[in-house]
Amino acid sequence: MNFQSKANKFVCPNDRQLSLRAKLRTGWSAARSEPPLTAAEREAIADVVRRAEQVDEVEAKRIGRLVSTRSCSKKLCTLR
Repeated sequence: MNFQSKANKFVCPNDRQLSLRAKLRTGWSAARSEPPLTAAEREAIADVVRRAEQVDEVEAKRIGRLVSTRSCSKKLCTLR
């Protein structure tokens, strides 16, 4: 199988291309220095996490009620 053909859109870069990318510090693996998160950004992230935890709790309670209802229904059906 020829991985370097033009028909194949997933072509692995050769060593020359990789070394050039490393020298130019480009590509997906190049390290980037980004500024640290601001207090507002950290608070926004914390809010999202809190809301997700609340949704998980509500969903767990809902599933618990469904399981309880099903088990009660199953008991009633087996008694008859």
